[in-house]
Amino acid sequence: MAWLGTIANNVLRNIVFSDTPPNVVQEVRPDQYSNRHIHSREDGIVLYGPGGKNQDKYEIVLHRPCTETLHQAYSLFRSETLEGAETRFLIYKDKVPVLVQIVREMCHVGKIQKLCDTLVEHPTWTLAHLAAYFALHDAFMHAIVNSQLNSGDSETGISPLQVAVQTNNLRTVEMLIAAKSSLEHLDHNANTVYHYAATSTKEIILALGSGLPNSLNSRNSNGHTPMHVACLNDKPECVKALLLIGADVNISASEGQPSSPGYVGDFLHNKPNVLHAEDMKFGGTPLHWSRSREVITALIDTNCDIDALNFDGRTALHVMVMRKRLPCVVALLSHMASVNIVDNNGNTPLHYAVEAETPAIVQALIGFGSDVDARNWKAETPRHKANVDTTEGNKIIYLLDAVGAQRCPSEMKDCHLGCKHDENYTGIAPSEPPQYVPRTILDQMLHVSGMEKMAEHGNHKRIKGGRLLCLDGGGIRGLVLIQTLLEIESVLRKPVVQCFDWIAGTSTGGILGLGLAAGKSLRECQALYFRIKENAFVGSRPYNSEGLEKVLKECLGAHTVMADIQKPKIMITGVLADRKPVDLHLFRNYEAPSMILKLPENGMFKSTLSPQEQLLWKAARATGAAPSYFRAFGRFLDGGLIANNPTLDAMTEIHEYNLALKATNRENEMIPLSLVVSLGTGLIPTTYTLNEIDVFRPESLWDTAKLAFGISALGTLLVDQATASDGRVVDRARTWCSMIGVPYYRFNPQLSTEVAMDEKSDEILVHMIWNAKAFMHANRDVVQELATIIGRDSSLEKD
Repeated sequence: MAWLGTIANNVLRNIVFSDTPPNVVQEVRPDQYSNRHIHSREDGIVLYGPGGKNQDKYEIVLHRPCTETLHQAYSLFRSETLEGAETRFLIYKDKVPVLVQIVREMCHVGKIQKLCDTLVEHPTWTLAHLAAYFALHDAFMHAIVNSQLNSGDSETGISPLQVAVQTNNLRTVEMLIAAKSSLEHLDHNANTVYHYAATSTKEIILALGSGLPNSLNSRNSNGHTPMHVACLNDKPECVKALLLIGADVNISASEGQPSSPGYVGDFLHNKPNVLHAEDMKFGGTPLHWSRSREVITALIDTNCDIDALNFDGRTALHVMVMRKRLPCVVALLSHMASVNIVDNNGNTPLHYAVEAETPAIVQALIGFGSDVDARNWKAETPRHKANVDTTEGNKIIYLLDAVGAQRCPSEMKDCHLGCKHDENYTGIAPSEPPQYVPRTILDQMLHVSGMEKMAEHGNHKRIKGGRLLCLDGGGIRGLVLIQTLLEIESVLRKPVVQCFDWIAGTSTGGILGLGLAAGKSLRECQALYFRIKENAFVGSRPYNSEGLEKVLKECLGAHTVMADIQKPKIMITGVLADRKPVDLHLFRNYEAPSMILKLPENGMFKSTLSPQEQLLWKAARATGAAPSYFRAFGRFLDGGLIANNPTLDAMTEIHEYNLALKATNRENEMIPLSLVVSLGTGLIPTTYTLNEIDVFRPESLWDTAKLAFGISALGTLLVDQATASDGRVVDRARTWCSMIGVPYYRFNPQLSTEVAMDEKSDEILVHMIWNAKAFMHANRDVVQELATIIGRDSSLEKD
């Protein structure tokens, strides 16, 4: 009856196989193939030819070894053509039988099916690739598999380790690393194992470790590092893991000039949750993904490239502007981030600030030099992108117009009232602050009189030297000085420090003057002031001076002395408080008039240091020792207590210097004063006060309260008057210059609100800077007149 069973099996097999796809693995009986023609044979696998009726297909059958069973086999593939069967046989013959034999768990229909399907998809994979893919750890104990551990697939170049990483199997990865699989292997697209890990898990990345920085930071054929791949695939945890093991954050997604490496692993290890994961998919550096000023500052300290671009061609500044993070914007600007870099659409950060309707950020970017007329690839300026339908948008139009932003040309389409070429709408202006009693007419009369006097003396054609720049005190309001000088410098088209022969400064003006003389640019000084604000104004008054002194040493040099500055001549005011009455002291980089005349010093007090001994940073610290803000610096207090506006004292010093030269037969060195430029730190709004200022003998409890208020108000009045830098102080200087025929220019912007000397608010400070820029734009004709006078100086031609 056996023949009847055979017939039944054949009938059943034909019924099943006739409805089964040709590549589906089926369990069969070996005796069914006893009469079939064998076309090809390898160990354990046979390609059978057609066998007659109801067996008209070529068939690949896997036989289990005779030592295990004689009654089990697997039909792997069936084909009506010999060519198709032979192709599949060549793919299977060296791999399927071997793996099924050495890994017993593979001897199952489902697993053999997966193995065959994988080989069809990756026909050139080796046994090691397959073992890695299926996590067949025991297979690697066999030499035939282990010998292929570092072999690359002939089609893609992928290695078994890269396959294991791709499958996200941590145990397999760890086993292959322990087996000395190469971490430096590159596939045909130059992908390292780290490129594959970039889309896997953070655990796998950490398992790969940081031992091969070249592989970790190499670019593939698309120009992407593993970090870029993780960002593109929106894998924030992988991004963080790559940073932890030492990925270089400064490698740009676009092939450009390489910058010095930046590593933030230690920082992220201590602060793992400070980055904004949502922004990682756009690429860039951790600066692009930061959410706070503190993080940005710390990352810059680790050498993160501040102007690196993400996949959209945007810098970290672009991103922070788009996210409306003013503290982050200011932090980047105060570390010299470039404000006019354009993204892939040609937009500058200012374009996005206008779109985001953030007036404070618009003011910050304008103050730090953003081009208000920059055009993107659609020829749109920031002014064109302002929204006239919102209050904030109309405020921004005014902010742009007040600093000279141009309207669109006539050919520009889709313009609004605020930018159209033939309209005159300039946005919503803030209310005007109360101002001092105007002296415009008197000031003009004095100016004209001085010019006439200069013409009478024959000095209107050519001058040589004698140009004086005076910088008032005012704490953080020194930012106004910087902005004013930036506007003057833009007209002069030359570093402003090269256009003056004398620079006099008090307090913040002294610090700025020393910074310029030491070779710092105005933009560097602007950034420095914001860093001083963050590092020095910490805690409550009086502030610890360590932060200020650290910044001053970094800026001016820890060992630079006054005599190291050759030009211009510098005089920085300080107050010697070790005597009564207190005395004004000038820190100089030249011989004092008393030294030229060899006058004896007052033996009662310790001598001051000579220019060859006086350190720059200590002079800066002394002139900025404002009472109640910082501790006294030895015997020195802030120079603003005597000369907050140093103009008259500087003019006195120059006259005494020339007289001393004349008295010692050095007339050839005498250069009379030819120009005075005085810069203030902002006029505070005039206010009406009802404070009681009378001080008297109290006769009742109510009188006692009034006395207390009166003493307080009187103290404030005395301090204000002692440190006054405007009003009659300016009138005296202007009149003196008019009398001697020396042109006098005073620039002091009207502030909209009173700004404290230790103001910390970014919003208030950037508004103050914008105020200064708008003021200088409104007075551009005066600035141009000043530039013309400076341009007549013949000594400039030799600089």
